[in-house]
Amino acid sequence: MRTLFVTGTDTGIGKTRVVAALVRLLSAQGGSIQIVKALETGWGDPNESDARRAWRLAGTSAEAFTLMSFKAPLAPLAAAAAEGRQITLTELEARLDALPDCDWRIIEGAGGLAVPLMADGRDWVDFAKLVEVDPRPVLVVPNRLGAINQARMAHAYARARGLNPLIWLNECAPVDADVAEANFTGLCASGLTPLAVQHHGDLLPDNPSSVVSALTKVYVDSVVRSAAHTVDGVGDRCRAVLADREEDGLRRVLRVTDGRDRLLNLADNDYLELAHDPGVTAAAARAAVEHGTSASASPLITGWHAPHAQLVKTLCEWHGLPHGLLWSSGYAANAAILGVLPQKGDLVLADRLVHHSMVAGLLRSGARLKRYPHLDLAALENELTRAEPGRLVFVVTESVFSMDGDHPDLARMAELKRQFGFFWIVDEAHALGWYGPQGAGLVRAAGVEAGVDVLVGTCGKALASGGAYSLFNDETVRDALVNLAGEFIYSTGLPPMTVAAAEAAVRRIQCLATDQAAWRTQSQAFRAALQADGWDAPNGDSPIVPVKLGAPGTAVALAAALREAGIIAAAVRPPTVPAGTSRLRFSLKRTFGEADSLRVLAVMRAWRARS
Repeated sequence: MRTLFVTGTDTGIGKTRVVAALVRLLSAQGGSIQIVKALETGWGDPNESDARRAWRLAGTSAEAFTLMSFKAPLAPLAAAAAEGRQITLTELEARLDALPDCDWRIIEGAGGLAVPLMADGRDWVDFAKLVEVDPRPVLVVPNRLGAINQARMAHAYARARGLNPLIWLNECAPVDADVAEANFTGLCASGLTPLAVQHHGDLLPDNPSSVVSALTKVYVDSVVRSAAHTVDGVGDRCRAVLADREEDGLRRVLRVTDGRDRLLNLADNDYLELAHDPGVTAAAARAAVEHGTSASASPLITGWHAPHAQLVKTLCEWHGLPHGLLWSSGYAANAAILGVLPQKGDLVLADRLVHHSMVAGLLRSGARLKRYPHLDLAALENELTRAEPGRLVFVVTESVFSMDGDHPDLARMAELKRQFGFFWIVDEAHALGWYGPQGAGLVRAAGVEAGVDVLVGTCGKALASGGAYSLFNDETVRDALVNLAGEFIYSTGLPPMTVAAAEAAVRRIQCLATDQAAWRTQSQAFRAALQADGWDAPNGDSPIVPVKLGAPGTAVALAAALREAGIIAAAVRPPTVPAGTSRLRFSLKRTFGEADSLRVLAVMRAWRARS
C-alpha cells in the first residue's frame, strides 16, 4: 500500500481540492483508493466532511474516512478541549490501522504542517513519521502574495524534522498572473520547484502526467531506501524496485531482435525502410574504409571530418536553413539546445506532450516553463498575449508528435511568431521523409522555414543511420552551442560511416518522396479499419498510429499476442505517456499495405475474443 500525506502551510488553502486531484490522477493507474481525513474540526454533517467533499470532487471510485472529528471550528487542541477530549497519535494510528486495505491511501491533515496536535507540541510531522507515509509529503501552498515565504518556512521546518515535502501551488481564488509567475519563479530560485500548479476552479494540475511520474518515483525511491534496511546488497534493493514495476505492469525488458527474422516490424522508426537499402549500406561501407569506423574524438578536437561537413551542407540545402550541427543523439540535441539557449528569467511555452528530452533540457535551463494544452494554439496565443513585454519567450513543439502521431498547424504558429516575435524551436524527428518537398518535413511543407529559429532532426529514424542534427537561421546561435553545450563539446563525433549513411539516405528520400501521398493514404485507411473494428485510434495520416488501451497490462498482453503472430508493435506505458493512456504504437512503413492491415486486425480481433 502506498500512503501519501497531504498537508499545507495554513488552513483554508484548498488541501481537500488537492486530495481530489490526486485521487483523479491515481485512479487512472488502477487499484483501490482511500481518502482519509486524519482530523477535522468544525464538524457538522458527516456528508459534508472534507473526505466526502474530496470524494465528490474526484468523481471517481474511492472510499472516504475521517479518523477523528470535533464540532468547534478551532485549532485541533482547542477543539478537543472544548469537548473534554484529547488527541493522541496512538489513537490516530490505531484508527488508521483499522481501515481496510487499499492500493493508495491519501491522508489529509488539518490546518498547517506545524499546528500542534498534543499538549507536548507533537504535530503533523510526528504523525507522518509514526504512520510511515511516503517520505515526500505533498505540501499545499496557496498561490497568492506571501506564498514564497510560507513555502520556504514550512519546507525548512519539515526538512529539519526529517521530511522533504513536494510543493503544490494551489489557487484558492483567482490570482494575478504576475503574482503567480513571481511565485513560481521565486520558488524555483529557492530550490523548491513546485511539483504541481493547480489553477482556481480546475480539478487537475496543469501538468498531470509529470505529477504521476514524480509520485511514482517517490514511491520507488522509498522502496529502495526501505530495502536498504532489510536486505543485503545493491542487487536485492534493485530486485525490490523491479518487483514493484512488475506488479504495476511497467517493467521494461531488453530484447534481441534479429533483423533476419521474418517479422512484420511495426515498432521501429525506419519509416522508409532504408536501413538495409543497398545504396545506404554501400555508402557506409565506403566511408568506413576511407575514414575508419570511428571519429575517435570530439568534433572540436579531431572528430569532425569531411563527411560531417558534407552532411551538414546537404541537410541545410534540404531544409532551407543555412547553418547546422551534428549530435550524438536526438535526446542530446534537445537537452543541449533547451538547456543552453533559454535562461533564468525567460519564459518557455511548450506543447504539453513535447518529448522528455526537451523537458529535461528546460528543467536544467532555469527558465520558466509553462505547457499549453496539446495542439491548442488558441491557448498558446493567450499565453503569448499575457507574456510580460520585453521578456524573452521561447515556443517549443514537435512537428509530428512521437506518441500520438498528430501535428500542429505550423502555418498558424508562424503567424503567431510574426505577431509576437518569440524564439521558435521545432523537432521534426518523426516527420522526415513522410512529409514535405523532397521529404524535408512539415516545416518545409508549410513553407515556414525562415521563421523557425532552430530545427531539430534525427538521423536514426527515416535517415536510417544514427545521431541527430540541428539547423539554425542565425549562425551566432549555432556558435553559442558549439562553445557552451557539453553534449557537443565532450561527446565523440558521429562515426564517419554513420554520417555517410545519413547523407545517402537523404538522397534516397528525395527520390522516394513522390510516393508520399500513397503512404499517407494507407495510414488513413489503416486508422479507419481500426476504428471500424472498435479500437481507439485517432484520425490522421502520419506513420505513427497509436491504439489507446488504457491499462499497462492490456498493452503488454496485446503486444505479446501480435509478436507470437510475427508482428512487432510497441507497448507504450507511463511515464512515457500519461497515466491511463497505455497503448500500442504502430510505426508504419512505406511498404505497409492492405494485406498487412488485414493481418494485424485479424490478430487483434482474435486476441480480443479470447480476453
